[in-house]
Amino acid sequence: MSGKIGILGGTFDPIHYGHLWFAESARISFSLEKVIFIPNKIPPHRNLPIAGEKERYEMTLLATINNPNFDVSDIEIKRKGISYIKDTLEEIKNIYENKEIFLLIGGDAFSQFLTWKDPEGIIKICNLIIGKRGENIFSNELSNFIEKYKNKIFFLNFNHFPISAKEIRERIKKGESIKYLVPELVEIYIRKKNLYIEHSLNLS
Repeated sequence: MSGKIGILGGTFDPIHYGHLWFAESARISFSLEKVIFIPNKIPPHRNLPIAGEKERYEMTLLATINNPNFDVSDIEIKRKGISYIKDTLEEIKNIYENKEIFLLIGGDAFSQFLTWKDPEGIIKICNLIIGKRGENIFSNELSNFIEKYKNKIFFLNFNHFPISAKEIRERIKKGESIKYLVPELVEIYIRKKNLYIEHSLNLS
């Protein structure tokens, strides 16, 4: 056991191979013991998800079921209110007291990191692994933050999947194939539940 735990949060609306490959790449590159996927309840920096929290949690379980190094937590779904990662990390740290925590963040999301709740508090709890998609251009303020915490912020160059959950939802709405974009069990679940056929909010 490495004593290092990865955390990957998101709406996962739906979860797809891009998420999974980022997590696996980070796990291997940083010798993480495991990566915990955490579907959020109410994302603070984007619109409400299309699929309900129960569906997104179940899709994440199905997507990770065959990887013993992946876990899924409903910690944010159970918590009331907006899903702030700072609050989640505090809970995770209490659960894994003797583990070193690594928060996985996509490059696009990281560009807005200083607008998150208590970024200084986040970096004191965990390290950051930033998934790079080519060249990232950061503001001077964020560049200064990176320099200040350069021993806790790591950049991961990997061959990313050029897909997004939004594109997948649009393909479903148009009746197009999503095969090989999401795990087969997730595709079956989406079809069975008739998710994303119409972009109506499902808050169950």
